[in-house]
Amino acid sequence: MNGPTHPGPRECPGWAQDWALFLDIDGTLLDLAPEPQAVRIPPDLRSQLEVLAQGLGGALALVSGRPLSDIDRFFPGGFDAAGTHGVQWRLGGIATDPGPAVADALTGIAEWLRAGTQGMSGVLLERKPHAVALHYRLAPQREAQIQSLAARAAQTLGPDFRLQAGKLVVEILPVAAGKGAAIERFMGRPPYAGRTPVFVGDDRTDEDGFAVVNRLGGRSVRVGEGGETQARWRLASPDAVRDWLAGLVASLPRDGV
Repeated sequence: MNGPTHPGPRECPGWAQDWALFLDIDGTLLDLAPEPQAVRIPPDLRSQLEVLAQGLGGALALVSGRPLSDIDRFFPGGFDAAGTHGVQWRLGGIATDPGPAVADALTGIAEWLRAGTQGMSGVLLERKPHAVALHYRLAPQREAQIQSLAARAAQTLGPDFRLQAGKLVVEILPVAAGKGAAIERFMGRPPYAGRTPVFVGDDRTDEDGFAVVNRLGGRSVRVGEGGETQARWRLASPDAVRDWLAGLVASLPRDGV
């Protein structure tokens, strides 16, 4: 279901004080880049997130396909976070992950995929702690080939793993992974419990998060134009997201919430 047009940052601050805010990173907080490590971090973004987290009583989490190590590299400070699409999860500095069995299972398939993509110019294999991603942003003409290769890899791994497609990337993840499940897990624990969940994301990997937030009576926000989505609100671009966040920061009472 396509959502209404973004209401504008001036309307949003009135909702902010009882929110639990969940933010995707690539394509949402940050502009997409040709390669995952080539993204640029606006100099004031981290401080804005810190102010917002404090103003929301700590109820702010980064929910990303990136592993926690990447999240911490770009946004240091130990933010609450769900990494690798929720495979990794951190609240109040305490992190959990599925353990070595998942990583071990993916090691062999990553080597098989590396061999299968050898010589494919523009295709990047990213080995995450608990997932494997094939990026083809620099070789979009290889989409069918990469999707087929990834499907065979997931079939080889068996029912404990699944495929997840994003913007010119396909990943192999544990079957239980999902941003929606990660958000629901946060919402069952302080300081998130009892608040209104708000999730901002930009692609198919965020749709299960939108579904959970909608079910919980929250606000789901899709970044970018076009495309079918369950989100009920829109922001045009990462620039618009950052402007919107700046508006939320400006709206917070000076003495906290």
